[in-house]
Amino acid sequence: MGVKNAFLGRLLSSSDKFSDEQVAQTINLLVEHGVKHGASDIHLEPHERFVQVRYRIDNHLKGMHKLPLAALPAISAQIKDLAGLDASADYLPGEGQYATLVGEEQFQIQATTMPVIGGEKIVLHISRRLSKPLTLEQLGFWGPSLDLISHTLTRSHGLIVVATPRRNGRTTTMHSILQMITTPAVSIATIEKDIEYRLPGISQTQVRPNNGVTFHDAFRAALNQDPNILLLSDLTDKATGDLVIQAASGGHLVIVGMHAGNTPVALAQLRTMTNEEPFLFAHAVQTGVSQRLVRKLCQRCRHSITPTREELHEVQKAFGITSAAHLQQVHDLDKQAVKEGLGGHQPATSPTGIIHLWKASDGGCEACNFTGYQGAVALVEVLEVNDNHAQDALLGSSIPDKIRRAALKDGFIPMELDGLIKALRGQTTITEVLRTLSL
Repeated sequence: MGVKNAFLGRLLSSSDKFSDEQVAQTINLLVEHGVKHGASDIHLEPHERFVQVRYRIDNHLKGMHKLPLAALPAISAQIKDLAGLDASADYLPGEGQYATLVGEEQFQIQATTMPVIGGEKIVLHISRRLSKPLTLEQLGFWGPSLDLISHTLTRSHGLIVVATPRRNGRTTTMHSILQMITTPAVSIATIEKDIEYRLPGISQTQVRPNNGVTFHDAFRAALNQDPNILLLSDLTDKATGDLVIQAASGGHLVIVGMHAGNTPVALAQLRTMTNEEPFLFAHAVQTGVSQRLVRKLCQRCRHSITPTREELHEVQKAFGITSAAHLQQVHDLDKQAVKEGLGGHQPATSPTGIIHLWKASDGGCEACNFTGYQGAVALVEVLEVNDNHAQDALLGSSIPDKIRRAALKDGFIPMELDGLIKALRGQTTITEVLRTLSL
């Protein structure tokens, strides 16, 4: 468990009384340890005899420490104090945030608490206070997906929907899109739940429902100032949905965030969150973007394998590759990915099949903490809604499967196909893609 774990044990060695200094050092060490291992979240979960501490690293939870159960109330009280929560309300869920330093870097900690059997479960979400987000290319956008977003951003109005499950990089992607169009000649306003990035030249507003400022009120107020571009981090109700559609139809470019598993589901869900007429809705929506984060192969110790005939059959079955035309499409995308610098210099496919795949090293190496994986990459899909099949689907009942079938006729590249290409290029593995997308 290492020096840090031994130190945690000594800090909280007393079973009945803990000083404020002990508790503060424990919290700081937990965050420091999480940052060192690249964790996005720290979970403190009470059990019958101890508090289990787990870290979410590259979207996987891993048990790291055990703390005395008797220390949990003091830890909870101090975290609540830092995050501006009521320490006495341990019977209610809570959510707050605070800033902290690890070394010379500043981090934002979002703290959520939940009453459970045995005490309170606490989750700390860690995000770096970066001056600017990563580029879309760095996140995992390439080729057709990147071209479609760039094309959408040339328009002066319309709606871009960015949808992901929680903790899958949605905020970063939305701000990366903004970064592509930020100029002194453009007025941009954002309405956000948590401001993770401070973007120069942009007016950013943090929503504070406890103080009476809702997403609807803040979006309406921002709209009244007539910016060129608006970003809404979370679409929460129909009244706000109506405002979004009206703004996107009335001369504003709007970027809105939602929680959804894929783009067709997000667009169908969005349709239920507005009372506007279908034709106005279909006219307003320009592009849907969705993504999932998967573990990225360690580039130092990964290795390629030649798949067996049985393995090839299973891969083709899992990804719905049923014809020569499908194989040719995979090969064409594989070649394009090579041209754009994804992976090595040679395609992993031929026009008739897959030549080789990539595998994580069983023992890993020092660079990846002996896991075989290091960091994360996004599996992405971008659906453009224009005068095409997808727009016709939105005018109808907006069933996700119907939207997907219509989009595929227009060349839509779904997330699973993007994942297959990234696995072929050695950015991740087939197993990771199948697990993440539940294929």
